[in-house]
Amino acid sequence: MAQLQIAYLLRSGTQERWRRLYQELAGPRLDQVEAFCRQAGITRVQVRLVPLLHGELMLITLDTQEPQKTLQELATSRRPFESWLREQLQALLGWGMQEVLTDPHGDLIFAWSAERT
Repeated sequence: MAQLQIAYLLRSGTQERWRRLYQELAGPRLDQVEAFCRQAGITRVQVRLVPLLHGELMLITLDTQEPQKTLQELATSRRPFESWLREQLQALLGWGMQEVLTDPHGDLIFAWSAERT
């Protein structure tokens, strides 16, 4: 099982809007969330807000077999729930999910492992 991890520094004044979105996902839209997760191969979702000195950091962890497929599903699905969720995320993030698809890994600038050869 792989993990897709997203870290996002919340824009000023959006913390309450993020909390309301996740309350809606955990409440009246939970059935839709579960259906989307099954479709996208997600087995676990965790969202944490980490307080910083000047703001909050949101950490999202998704357990999924294929992280790239999961992003692709969220970014391109035409089903009503995914379209609605994508609109909500874009409004809060200020950028679209499609932008993540170009290079989701970014440049690896450091790595270390105890299992060096």
